[in-house]
Order: sequence, then structure tokens, then C-alpha cells
Amino acid sequence: MTRRKRVSLALVGALLVAGGVHGYLARNYVVIAPGPAEDLARMVSVERGTKDAKGAFLLTAVTSHPAGILAPVAAGMSPVVDLVPRSQEVPRGMDMKKYLKIMESMMRESEVIAAAVALRKLGYSVHVKTVVRVEEVLRESPARGLLQEGDVILAVDGKAVSTADEAVKSIGARRPGTPVGLTIRRDGLIEDFTVRTVPHPEDRARAAVGILVSPSVTHELPLEISINPREIKGSSAGLMFTLEILDQLDPRDLTGGQVIAGTGTIGLDGIVGPIGSVKQKVAAAEHAGARYFLVPLENERAARGAARDIKVMAVGDIDDALEALDEIARRRNATSGE
Repeated sequence: MTRRKRVSLALVGALLVAGGVHGYLARNYVVIAPGPAEDLARMVSVERGTKDAKGAFLLTAVTSHPAGILAPVAAGMSPVVDLVPRSQEVPRGMDMKKYLKIMESMMRESEVIAAAVALRKLGYSVHVKTVVRVEEVLRESPARGLLQEGDVILAVDGKAVSTADEAVKSIGARRPGTPVGLTIRRDGLIEDFTVRTVPHPEDRARAAVGILVSPSVTHELPLEISINPREIKGSSAGLMFTLEILDQLDPRDLTGGQVIAGTGTIGLDGIVGPIGSVKQKVAAAEHAGARYFLVPLENERAARGAARDIKVMAVGDIDDALEALDEIARRRNATSGE
């Protein structure tokens, strides 16, 4: 065998190995990185509202894409780039189109709930009815054989849940392995099940039962509120949608003239819930020039660990968020001497 032929075979072998590694990573891992930080005034329009804020509220997002052969290097070099198993983003064996449809329904629910919370805060009467439906029981779920697609979750441990986020949060608020009681409506009948929990794929300290749920929302609002989330999906925009709606209807400038980013789900009771990928969202906010970042209490530690120049302010509900905005305005006035 000639030297040139040996070199050629070695090169082909190296390319095959590299291709195999790339294929393995692309099938099994995704890269999570900071995404855009969008000015909410460009996404939200409220009837009778005005967009006169001197500052801005920013909605932060992340990007995700299949991993390539250089993904481990990128993740190792950047503290805000993660290489995570694909099953943490999309449950194993689930059709991507179905998963994206569920994420879109979660976004629609967050839009309606944000509008309801904001309008109630301003004294309006609103009517919102939500249904939490089981979309899929995953292959390795402990609920397999108990729950089924189409079941409506009415309560967790005897406490009524009104949104998909409430159901997920209520189930997750226990040590993995601890059973959870689920009240289900199926074919017009009410049934109670006790289901063993397992570690959540995104956070092994939280519990899960291996099901996917989606919301169905009906509502009557006294004002027309239009939200265009563009390509952003999921429910983590709820808090910031609520603040933008309030700002457009409140004669005060709730931004205090500052650029304020944030994240967090919102419940009908105004409670702000935790989200994922918080460090990427902090990085996105800093890149966009935000000075403050509002974050759910459960994500405070991770957000502070990722922050460099931005001030992290943790909030538990919409009242906490409004108090944080008042504090930001007071600081600005003290600095400017007003």
C-alpha cells in the first residue's frame, strides 16, 4: 500500500468518525444559548392603551438547535451555553409537531391569563375559564395504565388547579418518589388516582409524573388585547406580558424610564412561577442593555449567578413585581435629584 493511499484511508476514517460523532450529538443533544430580548411594546397592543413609556419592558428568550461536533467545545467555553440531552427539551419518542403545538397552546394560555391579571388589577371584571388536558402519557411514565389522553386534571392533592402551569408546579412541589393525588374528569365521570412521581427531566430535584398537559382557554375581556409572540412559545412570558399591559393602561410610566427585562409564568391568582434556562435569559437581557431583571423566586439563585452588570430582582407575585418597579423608579429619581 502506498503512503498516499494510507493517508487517504486515514482521512476517510477520520471523516467517518467525525460524521458519526456529529450524527450522535445531533440526534441526542441540543444546544441552549441566549436568544433575543424583544421590546414588548412592539408585541402587545391594548385597546385604550398608550405606548408612552420612556423606558421599556423586554421579553427574553433562548435559542435551541441540534448539537454538532463542536457543541461540547462551545458549551465548555461559554458559561451561558449549555449542551443538554434532547429528552430535556422534547420528551423521548414524542412527535416534534405535537410538542410545538402544546408549546403554542401554553403561550396562548399565558397571553389570556396575563390580560386577565392586568385587567383585574385595574378593577375590570373579566371571565376566564381554563381546562388542563392530558395530551400524552409518556412511554416510561408511572401514570401509564392510570391516566390517558384526553383526561382533564381538576385537582392536585385535592387542591383545584386552573392552569397547566399550576398543575405542573403543584406536582413538582414534592420530593421525587413521593406519590401525588390527581382528580381527573374522564367521559363525564370524576375519578381520583394516586400516582408515583419521578425526577423531572429538566430538574431532578423536582417531581413529575411523565405526562404532557396542554390548556384550553375561554375568556371574556372588556378590552381588546392583541399579543404577537412571533416565534416564541411556552408560558414563561406571562409576567412580562402582564406588566406591559398594565403599563399601556396605567397613566404612570411603570418602567420608570429604565430598560427592564424579566421572565416568569403568571397564574390567575397573580403568582409568578419558575422557568427554565434562566442564565441564558439573563445574558440576553444584559446583551440588550437592560439594567434590571425580574425573576421568579425559585430562579433567583441561578439568575444572580449568571448576572454580571444587571441587577436581579426576585418576585413572588404581581404585587411584588409592581413594588420592584416602584423601587426602580425611586432609585432613578434619587439619582437624578428629582
